[in-house]
Amino acid sequence: MFENEIYIAQLVAARIKGTITEAQQAELDAWVNANERNTLQYQNYIDEKELDEKVKNYYSVNSAAIFQKITEGIKDQQQVVPVPKIVKLWPRIAISAAVVLVLFAGAWFLNSNSSGRKTAEIRYASDVTPGKIGATLTLANGKKILLSEAANGELVKEAGLTITKTAEGQLIYEIAGAADNSLNTLSTTKGETYQVQLPDGSKVWLNSASSLSYGTSLNEDGVRRVNLTGEAYFEVEKDAAHPFIVESGNQQVEVLGTEFNVNAYQDEKVFRTTLLKGSVKLSEEGVSTILVPGTQAANANGKIKLTKVDTELAVAWKNNKFIFDRLPIEEIMRMIARWYNLEVVYEGNIPSGTFWGSVSRFENVSKALVPLEATGNVHFKIEGRRIYVSD
Repeated sequence: MFENEIYIAQLVAARIKGTITEAQQAELDAWVNANERNTLQYQNYIDEKELDEKVKNYYSVNSAAIFQKITEGIKDQQQVVPVPKIVKLWPRIAISAAVVLVLFAGAWFLNSNSSGRKTAEIRYASDVTPGKIGATLTLANGKKILLSEAANGELVKEAGLTITKTAEGQLIYEIAGAADNSLNTLSTTKGETYQVQLPDGSKVWLNSASSLSYGTSLNEDGVRRVNLTGEAYFEVEKDAAHPFIVESGNQQVEVLGTEFNVNAYQDEKVFRTTLLKGSVKLSEEGVSTILVPGTQAANANGKIKLTKVDTELAVAWKNNKFIFDRLPIEEIMRMIARWYNLEVVYEGNIPSGTFWGSVSRFENVSKALVPLEATGNVHFKIEGRRIYVSD
């Protein structure tokens, strides 16, 4: 917790200077909203009178030695592309106040029991690298092609069908004339993601631990039909004469041309379909619902509930980000386990409440855990490919 105080002070300092990034702001919001104590502490941090007083005190003492000691224990924060600057708070004292904030939290840290720092060092003694672009393509004859190992270029050419792998990690299907509608399956394990362009030009982004099955001509009695387990984002080419249907268990999502996300993992209690553009019809066991852009359908055992949502949250994974917005820790850890190919073990009580945070999916797993642990309501320990979670 003591190292977290310094880190939070750094975030507040960046907020005051107007240099805070989108990801850092999400981490700061997570900490502020975690409990009343944090909220009050944050308000005290940014209070103009308090800052003025701290700045005066700062200049009245020799703080150089203290600052050196503190900064020795602070790891450099990785630079990310900054978002447009937030309006600066009180520019007259912003820079000095930022330094004071870090000194203030750091001095408290140095004067406190150092066991917290040692515990954090042990907890994060090991780390896990992020997932990568990769998948397995299973052809109709049972042949499996590991796409992470296959050379770029033409993979398959037969019966009017050509399948090509690009250097960007995309699979492209092209049909010349009549082609058989044999079944292909593109699957990802934990820690993999991939993209495919289907014969009609529609594009699909496949998340980790997911699979997509489809006919190579993508034409089954006039219907473009695919089967999904896990999660995928779709950009469907318009073709009014040939509806596009995504099947997940008993659920069907029917579209003509649109952009949407389907989350249908078997270990989740709810299947979620989120529409970004166009219109889709979601059906299960005779019950149908029409979605409009900005709407998410939550399907729990055939009971469908529609809500307006921030679509950025639903497709964050496709944009190579984790964005946790008031989610229970178990749901967050399932997302992390799939992408980092980890096992999650809960020690004692499962932490209650909801959590916030934002981080690139290309960061090591420890970076994804930092904004969560900054709340003080959950703690992590990494050992090999296992994460221990406690309250």
